[in-house]
Amino acid sequence: MKRRPFALSLLLASLLTACSMPAQAPKAAENSSLSVSAKRATLKAWQDDVIYFALLDRFQDGDRSNDQNVDKSNPTAYHGGDLQGLIDKLDYLQDLGVTTLWVSPILDNDDHKLGNTDLWGYHGYWTKDFSQIEEHFGTYQKARELVTKAHARGMKVLLDVVCNHAGYEFPTQDARYQGWFHTNGNIPDGKWDDPWWCENGSLFGLPDFAQEKPEVANFLTGTYLSWADRLDLDGFRIDALKHVPQSFWSQFTSAAHAKKGPGFLTLGEILHGDPNVVASYQRNGKFDSLFDFPLYYTLTDVFAKGGSMRKLGDRFAQDGTYPDASMLSPFLDNHDVPRFLSQAGGDLNKLRLALACVLTVRGIPMLYYGTEVGMAGAQEPDNRRDMAWGANEPLRGYVKNLLAIRKGSPALQHGRQLEMWQDEDVYAYSRQADGDEAIVVLNNDPTSQSRTIPLRAESRLTDGTTLVDALTGQTVTVAGRRFGVTLAGKQARIFVPQGSRHL
Repeated sequence: MKRRPFALSLLLASLLTACSMPAQAPKAAENSSLSVSAKRATLKAWQDDVIYFALLDRFQDGDRSNDQNVDKSNPTAYHGGDLQGLIDKLDYLQDLGVTTLWVSPILDNDDHKLGNTDLWGYHGYWTKDFSQIEEHFGTYQKARELVTKAHARGMKVLLDVVCNHAGYEFPTQDARYQGWFHTNGNIPDGKWDDPWWCENGSLFGLPDFAQEKPEVANFLTGTYLSWADRLDLDGFRIDALKHVPQSFWSQFTSAAHAKKGPGFLTLGEILHGDPNVVASYQRNGKFDSLFDFPLYYTLTDVFAKGGSMRKLGDRFAQDGTYPDASMLSPFLDNHDVPRFLSQAGGDLNKLRLALACVLTVRGIPMLYYGTEVGMAGAQEPDNRRDMAWGANEPLRGYVKNLLAIRKGSPALQHGRQLEMWQDEDVYAYSRQADGDEAIVVLNNDPTSQSRTIPLRAESRLTDGTTLVDALTGQTVTVAGRRFGVTLAGKQARIFVPQGSRHL
């Protein structure tokens, strides 16, 4: 299906503002930002959120009428998931305790499989027409319905946006787009960490936007801010940061905040394990939040592969590298890396322990669809299996409980994080905010461990205070500014003062 792209004259008028849409597009709804203004008031409010990433095509098929080219036997073909399916599961997500949806790209993708391969653009990252919704996923009206119904439940919506490249079928030869793309060829082997090649080379032959050109920067900025207005979005998840110059990102994020307000979240992805590299994008690209890939690698090493808990302490000791580590987004798995459970050899106890960590540390945690029911998956595309509804209800209940504990504790949501203990097997930290304190103790050893843990000097807990483990109901008592705790193998304990509102 061929559609008319934006006219260049409209693009040039879109600098830092929403660009005009084709005449046949539905009229934009009245901006309803006031209805969610309390949630958008400040950037820091995002620390209280939990993000859930639904890879749309693999989540839920809610509308069989748009199932053209669906082949569930092919892991790189469309499987039928769509916007209606996500709408149908909003109650499930709300019950789980999710507060923000990260929706994979929904703009019009390539219509055909790639060359002689079986690769289709089911994932949404091969955009052919930036002015339309992908027909496999639904319509503009359906996208608007998703956001409206999520907002009615008090949930926010982040849309995944792609500024690095267009799809293979984007009309690059059209006179209107001449000079818009780099022509340096694919990034060579061995150059994936070379900044120049990352920013000026192509990803697997995809047309690579030349964001340094004003008309291209205007197109990308105006297009996505227009969608933010029309869909009443709460923020962007932004793809492939290291493949685009930081100078463009600074313009893009500044324009988003100028247009949508300071609470409009810009959450970026830079797949890199060095905090110095990741921090540079928060600093120079002016991103509100970034996925915490350095912590991801540490969580995998420690919890999935049995590494020393001291590595966890070492990683958090680097938080000062970032302009604001409390705004990072920790996670265990996503669509670009193997699922945690596969890296942990299928050990659910390892997954439960890691979940307790990622949902109680500083930042805005992100859950990948299916992690809550123990989905496995190796490298792409195996990590993008269809959602396994009801596969592990006890695990889903455990995640739901963790999210309820987090929601009830200001300390766990947005409190500062202070290390209390570290050794090879056990790590403990305190979260403190608004007169509230929670203490998390994690045992990574497969056998039982006992420790006597001193309180931080900053703690307001007093001798005689009874601490209750919010997961088990068991209690310990503070004495001599310390408390003793015994943990079973691969166990987490989340202690809060007895009588706390979040018990």
